[in-house]
Amino acid sequence: MQPVTFNIHNQTKYDLRVQSSNGATAEAVSGASTSLSFGPSDTNITNAMRWYQDGICILQGSVAWSAGGSGADDGWTTSNIICMNGEANGVGFSGCNEGWVELQPYNLMANGGEVSVTYTNA
Repeated sequence: MQPVTFNIHNQTKYDLRVQSSNGATAEAVSGASTSLSFGPSDTNITNAMRWYQDGICILQGSVAWSAGGSGADDGWTTSNIICMNGEANGVGFSGCNEGWVELQPYNLMANGGEVSVTYTNA
């Protein structure tokens, strides 16, 4: 796979920590943004998106891609607290408590590119 840039905007009232399947990490406190870069050897990436309040993890979602599939999950709770809006190589996605959102076409990220997501309070 070609390189991928992952841009994350945390507009929630919670702190966000990102743990990628390749070992990369990032943090974005409430109102902050961050990004991660992935190279050609990073062919199947899953990013665990974990939100914290007072140091306690209160929600986990994910953003993932490979040459054969891509998608995102805003995380699910009985009382919806976070929504997401984003783009992967120009294909928009959003979620507000629905769980996994599959992106099409299936090979959307096969040539690398850019994924951007903004999280907001529900």
